[in-house]
Amino acid sequence: MNTNLAAPFSRRPRSGHRLAVFAAVFLLSVVALAAKVFAHSASHQTKKTPEQVLAVLTAYGQICNKGCKYEGQDVVEFIQLPYKKTETSWFTYTFVSTTMRDVRYFSRVSLTKKEDGSIAMTTRQLEESDKALIAELESKSGRKHDPAFEAGKTTFSIVPVEGGTKVTQAISMTASGMVAMFGSQIEEGMRNGVKGTFRNIEK
Repeated sequence: MNTNLAAPFSRRPRSGHRLAVFAAVFLLSVVALAAKVFAHSASHQTKKTPEQVLAVLTAYGQICNKGCKYEGQDVVEFIQLPYKKTETSWFTYTFVSTTMRDVRYFSRVSLTKKEDGSIAMTTRQLEESDKALIAELESKSGRKHDPAFEAGKTTFSIVPVEGGTKVTQAISMTASGMVAMFGSQIEEGMRNGVKGTFRNIEK
């Protein structure tokens, strides 16, 4: 089978034909590099209270790959930034080092506590639309924003139940280009990360 897309136009190609071939190749490239969304969600029940669970999830500075109280897969640094911090919203900085590359990024955390004792927490990686905010955080913190994903969001639903608390963690990541080609590794990393979260809760 002939895999050369230009072969049908190899005899005396006119400019229109050459343009058509170029457009076809370009469209195939765009499809190959199109953004893909990867997602994973899981739940865990613990005897701890919602506030105790929240304390583990927000143990900034104590979560890393080695030498910390809590485990963080490939995490070198995970801290809360003091800028623009309120009781229900703040920013974090994460530095992850893997065999593929080093990744650094800022995230916005939003927290909601409800009257029934349940807690909702969302962590959203800053992205292209947050350019001005990223520049401000880089300037104030002396750290760089260099994420591997176009977008990323983690949500926690922390709900009191009989005998303890039900914790649900959901992760969504958007990748394109070469990164999107490593889908199985991305999905495995998400699964392992959620399992690590649940282990941390039980420490």
